[in-house]
Amino acid sequence: MTGTGYVLQESIDLMKELQEDFNVDLTVILSKEGAAVVKWYKKWLALNEAVKKVNVEKTPNIPFYAGPLQLGNYDLFLVCPVSANSVAKIVGGIADTLITNCVAQAIKGGQTVYIFPSDQDTEPIVTSRPDGSPLILKIRDIELENIKKLNQMEGIIVIKKIEDIKKIILNKVNKKI
Repeated sequence: MTGTGYVLQESIDLMKELQEDFNVDLTVILSKEGAAVVKWYKKWLALNEAVKKVNVEKTPNIPFYAGPLQLGNYDLFLVCPVSANSVAKIVGGIADTLITNCVAQAIKGGQTVYIFPSDQDTEPIVTSRPDGSPLILKIRDIELENIKKLNQMEGIIVIKKIEDIKKIILNKVNKKI
């Protein structure tokens, strides 16, 4: 998770459902900004109650996930939600945060990375402020351009709707059984 409040509660709800109803073992990795946003939205307790393993970035390589991801030690690597800033870094090949470094190293190791960007709709999106009131955001042309580039990158699958995440994960679980 990176620094965006978009679909934050929906993401936490999905994690809880996947663990409780489908016995999916999740590890959550938060960028520093992701942790700040989760706390700002007062979702820290909810996240930690929903998921047993929650780790926050200390450096681009601590906690150490890039190597295990690169080696395929995880069944699936999903980055959700992803801020426009992190998308821009990934598209530009910048790997200076834990999340962007993990994305780069996983792809270098031949792993597929699933990404759900917050800023990918051509129409304004309705999200919420930390107090729960609605916030309408217009997505800028540069963000839409970065999404197009992200869609063309090798090793990355861009997820269009949050509802598709559950299907992707359950499909992976069913293939493993």
